[in-house]
Amino acid sequence: MNKKITPYLILFLAVVLLAVDIRVPVMPYPTFEPFATEAPQTVDLVINHVIGHQLMLDLFSDILGYLLLAVSCVMLGPSNRHFFKLLPWAAASLCFYLCQQLMPFSLNGGMRFRAGYLLYFISGILQVLVLMRAMFHVCDGLDTTETHSFNNLSIIFMLISCFAGMVAVLVWFYDLGWIALIYFILQMVFLGVFWYRVWTERKLLTGEKAV
Repeated sequence: MNKKITPYLILFLAVVLLAVDIRVPVMPYPTFEPFATEAPQTVDLVINHVIGHQLMLDLFSDILGYLLLAVSCVMLGPSNRHFFKLLPWAAASLCFYLCQQLMPFSLNGGMRFRAGYLLYFISGILQVLVLMRAMFHVCDGLDTTETHSFNNLSIIFMLISCFAGMVAVLVWFYDLGWIALIYFILQMVFLGVFWYRVWTERKLLTGEKAV
């Protein structure tokens, strides 16, 4: 296999690791301290569902996903500097993800609720946008006069996948598990279609000549 395809395979693995979340409990957070509020149902939703009461370990590790994303960006940066520009965004996304996971160890009461509410949306949406931008830059290396229409359709599949992923993030917040699962499945299906189309045009990415 052409070594030039390696960074794209690393990027593909990073996208999968970041898109798929299967978590197991690791250690409990400090006991939540209730506070007076006019929206007890919202507080209950955020504290008991969104934040939870334990630090959760993602079996498909997000930290490893971000590391692989950074590695692929460094490898692809010399040929497409947009990947270098993506690194600060990936770092910011990782920081928000870690803050979301570790915040309950340092904040409690109303501050835990407000921070959990805010960090969930920032972390989830920023992650989707980072992945979308990374995949869009992959398409940069595929765009030629002959493949322009094919490439545009691939981008559409990628955008549909990212949109479905963003909706899944928003819907899961409201504890609508089955609806979130449907959108997650759609996200993965269109993501698979996108990467399959990229794979069929890999010769453009590696500089190989078509046989």
